[in-house]
Amino acid sequence: MSGKNKMNWWEKSEALEISVLRDTPKEIETEYKSLGSVEFSARALGLACRFRGLETVKVLVENGAEFRFDAAKLEKLAGRSRKSFNFAKEHEKYFLALLTGEAYIYLTGRYAKENGLCPLPIKERLLILDFLCDNAEKTGLDMEELLFKAYISDEKEIIALLKKRGAELSAERKRMLTEGGNNDMWLQYSYLMGKVEEDKFVSVVTNLLSETGEDKKLHFTETFYYWSRKKIDDPELLSFILEHFNQSKMNKTKFMKDMIDSDRSACLAAAAEHGWLKLPRKRDEMIRYASDNEKTECMAWLLDFKNRTADFKAEREKAEKKLMRELNVDPNSPSELKKNWKCEKKKDGTLKISRYTGHSKVITVPGKIGDDKVTEIGDWAFSPHQNRTREQTSEFRKTITKIILPDGLKKIGENAFCDLISLESVNIPKSVRSIGECAFCDCRSLKTVIVPEGVTNIGANAFSVQNGVGALEYVELPSTLKYFSGKCKWRRVYLFNSASCPKLTVGVPDTPYTEEFCGHNEIKFKYTEDK
Repeated sequence: MSGKNKMNWWEKSEALEISVLRDTPKEIETEYKSLGSVEFSARALGLACRFRGLETVKVLVENGAEFRFDAAKLEKLAGRSRKSFNFAKEHEKYFLALLTGEAYIYLTGRYAKENGLCPLPIKERLLILDFLCDNAEKTGLDMEELLFKAYISDEKEIIALLKKRGAELSAERKRMLTEGGNNDMWLQYSYLMGKVEEDKFVSVVTNLLSETGEDKKLHFTETFYYWSRKKIDDPELLSFILEHFNQSKMNKTKFMKDMIDSDRSACLAAAAEHGWLKLPRKRDEMIRYASDNEKTECMAWLLDFKNRTADFKAEREKAEKKLMRELNVDPNSPSELKKNWKCEKKKDGTLKISRYTGHSKVITVPGKIGDDKVTEIGDWAFSPHQNRTREQTSEFRKTITKIILPDGLKKIGENAFCDLISLESVNIPKSVRSIGECAFCDCRSLKTVIVPEGVTNIGANAFSVQNGVGALEYVELPSTLKYFSGKCKWRRVYLFNSASCPKLTVGVPDTPYTEEFCGHNEIKFKYTEDK
């Protein structure tokens, strides 16, 4: 067996590529035959199309080279090799695009660069394309994919030839351009559009729009913004993008703050022309942002824009009307309650409070919101450590001093009031049956808690102070608590951290298991009958 027959599939593909970039057509044919079967020849064929010419392409095609490849077979051969995976990604749709322009130079590999090869003139590439179209079935030429790449490279001659040959963008591609597509397709498109040179961008977008139909706009996402950021930094291109791309997915606040961060007042002007600053609230927010970040050029432009466009009388009247509405609004109306409370509907039709969004340090939890009763305080609902809580909100929650819970409440969730370090007073209604683990943990200012009869379960560390010294002086526990029952197997649970609350005394019922519970918690206690 010859040395070349011992080569693996990757080495054979690589050897053919080197020969394509270095040898004459006759030498390439000899090399191809000596290699035997070459499983994956798309890259070699693409490089020939880009750098070597029609004769080399013909030799490869006559010996079996093609753009298509058997993905399942490659996966089997490649296994988990990262090198093999990258090789697979580069085949088929990418390497037929070597016929197109400068946007695809990055696909040529190190051999072309090492040998100082230059792309073929467009006339020679058109001859190659004609040959490939005649042999599309044999070579696996994807004319739709190549047309798309030609549009992005702004290769007008290649576009014209492909259109003459009947190529057009697929319905799926058109939907991707105007509505977004699957993740891989959209990522590739966004990346390639980011590679388009600024002086070609308008032409590329115009050509793509010609394929999507009248009155259509191109899709836009944060991914597209990331790759095309330099174009959006150009005021003229920004205006073009705002005119021809759908703005519904644009994060206008973020984009304008980016403009202010780099002090690009001309871009702000372009955004303003498309209505981004028509709302006084948004305009004034940007003025504050520019001022806070000492962006003098943008702040000067924004203030001038306000002076030129604002109807100060109308804005003042609107602000006064809004203030009067706020003063006269019923704080207990469903619409107002929903501003301060985020709720979840339970299976029984009642509500669970999942988040407090108000700004009062003394809080009265509503017993009803609309026609629905509130029966539960959800896990972490008031805690500064609740997920997706902004730092400003978290710090505010630490200033809450009093919470009034409604009759009808049945459950207090885990960590519901955890770390409300300023909380001094809270009531637990007689309707409550369960208090979750760590519900009042680290409420360091809380002095007294009366747990009413009817509560059967209190989770571990419900009243513990883990950080600092607690002010807790008295907690009264009911006789209905399961830890005082002979049927409970989990009496040895910690509800308190006595070392952190030196003044604490716990009122407990006189049962056979009370002393065991209190001894385990290491607390001073007294029987509630002695009150």
